[in-house]
Amino acid sequence: MQRNLPLFLLFFALLNHGFAQEFAQVATGAGYQNQAFYRLSDNNVAQLPNESWDLAFSMTGQFNVGIAINESTTSITGAPAAELVIYQTSLRDFSVAVDSTHLAGRILNDESSWAEGGALSLVANPADPFDFGWGSYSPVTHTLSGTRVFAAKLRDGSFKKFIVSSFAGNTFTLKYANFDGSDEKTVAINRGDYPENVLVFFSFSTGEVLAPIGTWDLMFGRYLTKLDDGEGNILDYPVTGVLSNGMIEAVKLQGVNPATVNYTEYLDSFSTRLDVIGHDWKAFSFTQGWVIPQDLVFFAKTPSNEVYKLVFVDFEGSSTGVSTIEKTALGILSSSRNLQSSFKEASVFPNPVVDQSTVVFTAERSYAQLPLVIRDLSGRILWQAAVRADEGLNAIAIPALPLAPGMYFLSVGLPQDQFTLKFIKQ
Repeated sequence: MQRNLPLFLLFFALLNHGFAQEFAQVATGAGYQNQAFYRLSDNNVAQLPNESWDLAFSMTGQFNVGIAINESTTSITGAPAAELVIYQTSLRDFSVAVDSTHLAGRILNDESSWAEGGALSLVANPADPFDFGWGSYSPVTHTLSGTRVFAAKLRDGSFKKFIVSSFAGNTFTLKYANFDGSDEKTVAINRGDYPENVLVFFSFSTGEVLAPIGTWDLMFGRYLTKLDDGEGNILDYPVTGVLSNGMIEAVKLQGVNPATVNYTEYLDSFSTRLDVIGHDWKAFSFTQGWVIPQDLVFFAKTPSNEVYKLVFVDFEGSSTGVSTIEKTALGILSSSRNLQSSFKEASVFPNPVVDQSTVVFTAERSYAQLPLVIRDLSGRILWQAAVRADEGLNAIAIPALPLAPGMYFLSVGLPQDQFTLKFIKQ
């Protein structure tokens, strides 16, 4: 069941130096009780309460089958916040009853990506290329089968065991039950039902599948990250910050003048890590309250090469959870400016594309597996492949694809070393 979500936004528009500059406010509520999903292009914001979901399923990419967990908690003074706790177990057979002796330790996300960094994915054996954490890939059937049983302590204190039993036919199948096997339920999450979503969420408590606004770029809310407690101990500490959707490339620049810094000088520093913006763009002072450095700026680039400058100007803390950002739309980064040191002289022909097409470029080194990705205007991946490329001139054929007429983006290379070209399908 998909829930319709309200949109919340307060912004003021003005023009500065020829670019569209706006002041946008994104609210997570008192005590940071909500997650707020923000879209750069039009400032739309959708909110989900912290307790509304438990698992996040990746919706894009053939092998992007990561599953993350919800680490958000509301900030409560004088009492522990109700949190979701996910455990790995020693079991591989879902039919076996679970007890405390089977719990093998709590698992958490990291902030590298929603896929590889998802808690259910991080348990994979790095020496096994077919191990995706929660399940194992079959090169014969090209499907994944669940191989690990997990346990969940829900926010109300109850327990569930669960297994993602398969990913086949573009569908995740999730089975969950009480520890003794009673009240077993099965949920199918078909990616085809959520064509515009990067993530889709599931709640054990309600049995609902939830999706925020179809496309979003940044999530404001609470998550756990590793911090030094000041005594040499590393703790998983709840912070309030900003995570990206995993397709945004961003860079953090400090010690610069936000009004004059040129982001094109830092193109090789852009990263798809979720926490480039993160939580430490603010600091709490007992005399001044929340303080934001004046020499700090972020730049974010969408999959369609739209670039935005983001300067945080205010943070109201747990009373309202409101962050205020000065956002400047800098336009589309042209393919020629986006070419980094490894590539040059790139083009797609014919353009417009009717049937097959060819991408031509010069590479300064060879690649055994060079990623090619086609996305639509929302950033959704429609096709991807990996090909060999040689040093020097390359001409790589793109097969005829069932794309609707319109504009698309072809990216070649890894996020830190790639170029992106626009093409039109007739």
